[in-house]
Amino acid sequence: MATEPKGGRDPQYLLDLLWRTHRPGRRGPRGSLTLDQIVAAAIEVAREVGIAGLSMRKVAERLGVTTMSLYRYVPSKDDLLDLMFESVTGQPDADDWPTTWREGLAAYALAMRELMLADDWLLDIPIGGPPMGPNNLAWMEAALSCMQDSGLTEDEKLGVLMVVSGFALNEVRQEVSLKRAAPRTGVAYQEWGAAYQRMLGRVIDDPRYPALARLVRSGVFDDDRSTPEQDFLWGLSFILDGVAATLAARAAAG
Repeated sequence: MATEPKGGRDPQYLLDLLWRTHRPGRRGPRGSLTLDQIVAAAIEVAREVGIAGLSMRKVAERLGVTTMSLYRYVPSKDDLLDLMFESVTGQPDADDWPTTWREGLAAYALAMRELMLADDWLLDIPIGGPPMGPNNLAWMEAALSCMQDSGLTEDEKLGVLMVVSGFALNEVRQEVSLKRAAPRTGVAYQEWGAAYQRMLGRVIDDPRYPALARLVRSGVFDDDRSTPEQDFLWGLSFILDGVAATLAARAAAG
């Protein structure tokens, strides 16, 4: 069992917390709280005030204990955030995912999107390292299993997993950011294309941006009525087309 870190974050200590193999110290009252109770209370607070408003003090108040008592179970807020992320992601419901690699990966990406949209405060948790908890590893296992018979090497499977996961995370973060900004900017997600077209039109003749000028004049931003999900599916298909082309070229080469 890892010893409690005296400075900085200890990945082994976090691993013990994620897998519930760590036991709190002997000081203070025993058995008054469990790690799961603390994480559940923190999730409730995050759903009410977001990550920016989350603090160890507010979690302690929710539980009716002192702030210092929480540190017997969780050494820092950063560790608590990782535990919250692990808890909310849960286990992927992959039983009904298609069995072909392409459709399976698409189901994985869409499930990620649905999960993050349901609890969009997850997007505000900084990524501190690779997946280590049982739930996050289960998501990784589900995605890798989709590629089992794809013909990709193990190294390529990991690469595809990272690209697809990164795409899903970035697309949902952009979608949520624009929706959060709508009350302040007065521009909804589906109105940004036309708004951007008008703004860029004011600088279209600047000689420093010839490629951008061609893009704007092409009308690519005009009348953009696509939904966030349609944009997500287009980008995902573009990525998976690249994987399919790689496999096809390999097969053609014998």
